[in-house]
Amino acid sequence: MLNRAVVLIREKIITNPLFSGSVLMLLGTNVYHAGQFLFHIIAGRVLGKAQYGDLAVLMNILGIFALVQISLGLTVVKFIASERDEKKVSGLVKWALNWSTVFGLIIAIFILVSANFISDFLNLSQSQATYYLAPVIFFYSLVSITRSILQGMLKFGWYVVGVLSEVGVKLILVMIFFTAGYAVVGGMLAVSIAVALSFLVGLFPLRKYFLNKKAHSPNSNSLFKYSIPAFLQGIALTSMYSTDLFLVKHYFSPETAGLYAGLTKLGSIVFFAAFPIAHVMFPLIAKRHSHGESYHSIFYLSLLLTAGIAGIIILFYLVTPKVFLSVLGSGFLEGSSMLWWFGLFMGLLSFAMLFIQFYLSIGKTFVVGYFIAAAFLQITLIVLFHNNLLQVVQMSILSVALLVICLLVYFPYHAAVNKKCVKNLSL
Repeated sequence: MLNRAVVLIREKIITNPLFSGSVLMLLGTNVYHAGQFLFHIIAGRVLGKAQYGDLAVLMNILGIFALVQISLGLTVVKFIASERDEKKVSGLVKWALNWSTVFGLIIAIFILVSANFISDFLNLSQSQATYYLAPVIFFYSLVSITRSILQGMLKFGWYVVGVLSEVGVKLILVMIFFTAGYAVVGGMLAVSIAVALSFLVGLFPLRKYFLNKKAHSPNSNSLFKYSIPAFLQGIALTSMYSTDLFLVKHYFSPETAGLYAGLTKLGSIVFFAAFPIAHVMFPLIAKRHSHGESYHSIFYLSLLLTAGIAGIIILFYLVTPKVFLSVLGSGFLEGSSMLWWFGLFMGLLSFAMLFIQFYLSIGKTFVVGYFIAAAFLQITLIVLFHNNLLQVVQMSILSVALLVICLLVYFPYHAAVNKKCVKNLSL
């Protein structure tokens, strides 16, 4: 009986590509996010709450762009995961790199032109730091698309190497620049160099594809048609993830905004700890769906893993909040009673993202409208109700909770339609 149980676990779970891919991505990306968190710990302790708030809000702008790029990358992931012809894959790689270069340049130029406005609106102490966003965003556009390509090819090992090289270089450089007294500018300079080097690392395993002279050009119409809802989903997700910090930075004092930034950073651990699950799930389901194979078991396992990861972290935040906040410095301990609320918000956002990516992987793009509505609701609620930091995060929780409910309500209908389609195909 025991042997049968062991065999069953090995066949159904351990050898499951979602499990093996998720373990690799969880280990690699969580080391990456631990490094990111260490970056913020160093910044919080060296810079103090006010200047750390400046750096955090600039990193939040990068985070916005990163999430949008990841969402655009879903188009690349889906089409590469669904394609078997290597010449067509090469064409997709070239198409993705070319368009990512153009997109990155446009956003970088926009940042340079509007740098003074951004600095004034956010009340930054070192306005010149805003200019460093331009090269960071340009190279992040490229590094993000290479990671999406690797994800679609299920090359999770190279994906992990790329993210670890980024965070390793960033930590080394930020300590050097902070020691030299560059403060917020030093933090942004460290990020820009690290992202550029990480792009070169990610490009290495793809060289045979973008150098392939026999590559077939992809159907641009299909790619653009799918990329529009993917892009809108990215905008909505990014808004829900980061708009609260921008509004807090605008409405509250620098000290209070710095406290909120620290709580947000700790809360985001829940989101990014569960993020690799959706990252692995998407190409696996897209591949199975395109080949007419069953895929719901992968989604159910993804839900289980996400719930387990998010639940454990939120529980720790509820029971021992001061342990986590103390690493940012004693000035952040006053937010200990609110930490689990931030974890809950990010946990719910993780579920929303998992559902959206599941629907997008099987071509159900209309559900993006739910995400957009929730993002507008969050902004409206925070603008109307922002008496204190707790009220702000509770408005975010209300918005994302309603989104998750809508996505859950649609799921049984989707499952029923899917079974009907399969039955018709079998006839």
